[in-house]
Parts: sequence; C-alpha cells; structure tokens
Amino acid sequence: MDFLDPKKRQRRDMFNIIGYGLIAIALVFAVRILFYQASGFGIDKNGKVTQSGLLFVASSPGGAQVRINGVLDKAQTDARLSLVSGTYNVKYSRDGYNNWQQTTNVEGGKIVRLDYATLFPKKLVTNAVKKYEGAVGLSTQSPDRRWLLVQKPGSDNVFDQYDLKNPKFPSTELTVPATVISNGASDSWTLGEWSNDNEHVLMNHTHDGVSEFVLLDRSDMTKSVNLNTAFAVTPTKVSLVDKKFDRFYVYDAAAQTLKTARLDAPAPQTYLSDVLEYQSYSDNVMLYASSKTTTPGKVGVVLLLGGKSYFLREVSGNSTYLLNLTQYNREWYVAIGAKSESKVYVYKNPNTQLTSNLGQLVPISVLKTTTPNRLSFSSNARFIMAENGSQFGVYDAEVNKSYQYDTKLPLDPPQAYANWMDGTRLAYSSGSKLVVFDFDNTNLQTLAAMDAQHTPFFVPDYKYMYSLAPAESGSQALTSTALRTPADL
Repeated sequence: MDFLDPKKRQRRDMFNIIGYGLIAIALVFAVRILFYQASGFGIDKNGKVTQSGLLFVASSPGGAQVRINGVLDKAQTDARLSLVSGTYNVKYSRDGYNNWQQTTNVEGGKIVRLDYATLFPKKLVTNAVKKYEGAVGLSTQSPDRRWLLVQKPGSDNVFDQYDLKNPKFPSTELTVPATVISNGASDSWTLGEWSNDNEHVLMNHTHDGVSEFVLLDRSDMTKSVNLNTAFAVTPTKVSLVDKKFDRFYVYDAAAQTLKTARLDAPAPQTYLSDVLEYQSYSDNVMLYASSKTTTPGKVGVVLLLGGKSYFLREVSGNSTYLLNLTQYNREWYVAIGAKSESKVYVYKNPNTQLTSNLGQLVPISVLKTTTPNRLSFSSNARFIMAENGSQFGVYDAEVNKSYQYDTKLPLDPPQAYANWMDGTRLAYSSGSKLVVFDFDNTNLQTLAAMDAQHTPFFVPDYKYMYSLAPAESGSQALTSTALRTPADL
C-alpha cells in the first residue's frame, strides 16, 4: 500500500507543498492585478503602463452628449468614465440648450466629479405673473423655495404670498396686524432670516428711523410677534438660534452684549460679553469678534464650540468684520476677515489644530479680495465666497483649491453683493439682467430681466425662475422664466 511507503508519502507531501505554494503565488499575483486595476493601472496599445482615474459626468437636465477633448463619447450624462491621467476639456451639449464645459485634471486612481452642471435654454421664455403699480419694497423666499412673499407697493403691512409649487394658484394676501408694528411717516422692511419650519420669518421693520424686530407667521399673521415689545428691549440685531422660530440671540452693540431669549421665557439672559460681531451655527456654536484683547488697534476672534472657547486670531479693529462657519463632510470650516485687511483666512477644524498642534493655527487658504464686504457659504457648504463688487475669492472644500477672479461685470446698484443661486453657482444683476456663473467663473449665462433691488427666486426643482422686473411707467412685474425647454417641462 502506497500510503505506508515512507518515500512515496514524502514525495506526495512535497507535491502538495509545491501545489499549495503555486496556488498562493497565483492568488498573490491575482490580488496584485486586481489592486492595480482598481487603482487605474493598465497597459495601452503600445505596451506602456498607464494609470486611469474616474470622471463622473452629470447635468441638469440629464441626457446631454459628452465630448472629451472634442471627441463625442458614447456615454451621455449621467455616466462614469475611465480616463487615463491627464488634462481634459469636457463639454456637455443638448438640443435647445447652451453648452456647458470645464477643463479638468484627472489623476490616476482618483475620482473627479463634474456632476453639478446646469444647462440653460438658448431661448428663454418669460411671462408676467402679476403687475404691481409702483415699486415693491421687499420680497423674500422661504428656505424650501416654496413660499414667496412680496410686499405690496403703497402698503406697509400687506404682503402677497405665492406658492411656487402650485404656480397656477392665485396669490393670497397676508396682512400684518396693526398691533404688531409701529407706524411712521417713513416705513420699510428688511429681511432678517427664515426659520427652518418655512412658516416664520424674522424681519426688521423701520419707522421714522427707529428699528423694531418682528417675527411674522405667514400661516397665521395674527400670531406674529413684535420682539422689541415681547422682550422689552431695543436691540441692534436679533437672529434665530439654530433657525428655530421661538429662540433668539439679542444683540446690543452699545453694550457689546449678546443675550438669549425665548418666546416662552422672554426675559433675555446674558450669553456673551465684549462682542463686536457674531455668527452662530446650530444651538451651541458661536464665532465672534471680541473687544477684549491686549493688542492696540486689534480685535480678537473667538470660536465657542462644545462649551470651550478657542482664540483663533486677531484682525484690524475699527473695521467691518467678516465671520462665517459651517460643517462640510463632518469637518468644521471657519472663515475670518476684516474689510480693511482685504484678506479672508479659511481654517479647517481650528479647534482640533489648537488642541493637537501645540497651539499652532494654520489656514488652509487665504482669499485676497480688495476690501471684501460679503462672506458666505454655498447652500451645500462646499464653497466659501469672499466678494467686493465683481471681485471674488472662492475656496472649494471638496478639492482644497482656491480661485481669485474678477468677472468684469459691474453689479447694478443698489446691489451690495452677489448671492448663491444653488450649491455651485453665483448670481447677480448686471445690465438690468441676471447673470449666473459657476464658482470658478466659468459658464457665465445671461438670463432674464430683473430689478437689482431684489434677488431672483427659483422653484424647488429649478425649472422656473421668478424675478421682479421693471415695467412701464415706474411699475414692476413679477415674472416667471422657464429654465427648461418645453419638452423638458
């Protein structure tokens, strides 16, 4: 019997070891091949080793043709393309729409997303929704983009409310109770902010040069509240805590105090002292400029996060202070600047840096914009923008890249700054028409006529744009412009 023969058994064991060894080598080789393939490595037709990356292409509307360096690809948006490392010009085109294009660098083993493109029709169709005899004082849209409030000309307390999800429905008239606001010879409204319930909006009502802060309830105007009266204060500024309609920050510039108050507990409570300017996030995060500093001519900027205070930096005093913060991909991004310095410093997780980096705080970007007057994050928090007129500095948190540019298109007065159209596009009025462009100053489009005193309004799916535009004899019209061709509506 062979299994009793020591030599044969030894020879069989040797064959098994060699076999297992060859299998192991084959597995290692296969794993390496799969790893290199997953990392984008391959061999071209000339036998040269190459590395590819992935390019995601998408557009709104979808189904656009894709050209890579002028060559039509078989894929349409939305798709995923594998491209050898290099620089590419990518163009999207669709019948009835203007082209969209971008030059991008594809790196081996990495992903590039050109999935934010909006295609605008070559021919825009605009229709009048309602004509107003006179100039509209204020217009504002809820965060969910459904509700539009338009102050009726000649009236201090009457607003038209439009439901942009049901544009064929007539507007409803909302009247602010006379008991909520004070009247004067000169009255005006300015927007504070909307609550995240899309029903309450905080506004500043000015009468004869005196300001009062009013919380309007668009679903039931009789429940609107005069906060000056409710809290027995005359504040410089009032803002919502965590976008909640019943919780407030109450700021007194003369006393440099920031207090909190609630509708169910109206006696304001001191929150911070020595405050010159502030910007809040959620209900327990605050970025503020403090007069409490030891350097003459400077003010300190402090981040209050998780119950701890972090001193970030000093900026020039006697200036307009630019402060903003947000979270993107669970990382904190903080932007700090002073108008007189013409610089905005952008930090990533400054609290972590100060805790783990021996107290050293290093910005990830410095946006150099001459005397900036605006600092804002895009709606998706990916971009931070510093602006003065047509000059922009933009930081992209997704790819850690900054852009500095001048559109060369002046803003129509009395506009002070541009606004984010969505998560990736900026918009403002120039030459009495709305211009929109991507965050990096590409794909500029000129859209419909608009009055520079008002911002444009977009429906939730961005198929339509509403704007207030000049009409004959000093009147204004609320207009609707289709941002899709008839076949795509």
